[in-house]
Amino acid sequence: MKRASILAVYILAVASLGFAQSFIPGLLPKDPHSMGMGGSFRVFATGYDAFFGNPAGFSGPASLTLADIAAWAYFEPYPKNIADIVAIAEGEFTQEEYAQFLGTRIADNDFGAGASLGLGWSGLGFGMGLTLVSDSVVRGQTWEDSKIVFCNQLDGIIGAAWPLRLGAFSFTFGFNVRAFYRLDSKTPWNFPALADGFLQNNDFMGLFKAQNLRGGYGVAVDSGAILTLGPLSAGVMIRDYGYKFYMGDATVGEIIEETLPPLGGTFVYALIPTYTVGLKAVLVDTYKTFAVVYAEVDDPVSFAAMLKVDPEAAFLSAHYGAELEMSRFLSLRTGYNQGRLSLGLGFDFSLIEVDAAIFSEPSPLLPSGSRTGVSIQTALRF
Repeated sequence: MKRASILAVYILAVASLGFAQSFIPGLLPKDPHSMGMGGSFRVFATGYDAFFGNPAGFSGPASLTLADIAAWAYFEPYPKNIADIVAIAEGEFTQEEYAQFLGTRIADNDFGAGASLGLGWSGLGFGMGLTLVSDSVVRGQTWEDSKIVFCNQLDGIIGAAWPLRLGAFSFTFGFNVRAFYRLDSKTPWNFPALADGFLQNNDFMGLFKAQNLRGGYGVAVDSGAILTLGPLSAGVMIRDYGYKFYMGDATVGEIIEETLPPLGGTFVYALIPTYTVGLKAVLVDTYKTFAVVYAEVDDPVSFAAMLKVDPEAAFLSAHYGAELEMSRFLSLRTGYNQGRLSLGLGFDFSLIEVDAAIFSEPSPLLPSGSRTGVSIQTALRF
C-alpha cells in the first residue's frame, strides 16, 4: 500500500512538471511585404518569405538570398513626430520635453522598433536558411509606468516540399524543422530609467548591464499544404509545433563578460502553435502585369464559430491583402489587417529588392485597440 502511494505521488509529480510550463509565441519579422498586405502573405509565401510562413512555398522558383535585412518601428510617421524623434536623438529636448513627447506616443500607439536579417536557399522543393529576428516594444499608460520588453529569436531552418498533380488540381505539401535559440527580457525593463541614462549620459551602461534576460534553445516543426485549381488556391499551415525547452537567466553584464548567453536552465517553456488558413486568387498574370488578392485567418476554429453568431466580426478578424506588380519591377500593395489599413510598395532591381510599408495592427491594451508602424527591407537575391 505504501509503495502504491509513493508511486501515485511520483506519477502526479511528473505529470505536474509536464504542465508546469509557460507558453510564448514564436517571433516573426514585421517585414514590409507581408505587413503592407495586412499581414496576409504567410500561407502563400515563397522564396525567403517561406522561412516565416508556409514550408509548401519551398516548391516555388529557385531563390538564393545572400542577405535580407528588414527594420521596423512602432510610431505614427507624421513629419512632426519624425522631426521630434530626430531632435531627441540629437539632444535638443530637455528631460521634461522628451518625457512628455514619448509618454504621449507610448500611451497612444506603443513605441519601439525591431529588425531581422537572414540568408538562405528556397525553391525547387528544398529550403535551408538562417534567420535572426529582434523586437522591442514600450508599453504604458504614462511615461513613469512605461516598460520595455525585448524578444530575440535565432532560427536554423531546413525543410522540403513536394508538388503533386491530381488531375486538374495541383497539391503541394511542405514541412521544415527549426532549431531555435530564444533570448528575451526576463521581466519588462524600466524604460524611463534607461532612456534618461542614455539621453543624459548618466551611467547608461551600468543600468543596461544590470538588466535580466532569459534564454534557451529548442526545436520546432512547421508544416503546410496548398491546393490549386487554375488561378484559385487554398492553403493551410501549422507553425511552432514543438516540444518543451528550458531557459535560464543571466544579466546583460554577465553575457558581455562571459561572451555566452544562457543555454538552458530550470524554467520550462513551449512555443504556442499557430494554425492559419488562406485563400488566394490570381486576377491577372501576364508578362508585364501580375495582380493577386489574399485572405487569411489566424485561428480557423474560432473564425468558424464566430461566423455563425457574428459574421461581420468574423470577417473583420481576418487578414486581407492585394498586390499589383507592373513590368516585374514595381509592386503596389494594400491590405486590411483585422480591420486596419496597410499600404506598401516594392522595387525589384534584378539582384536587389527594396520594400517599404506603413501598417496598422491590433494592440488590445491601447485605447484605440491598434498601433501604427513603418517597415523597410532590402535584400540581395539571385
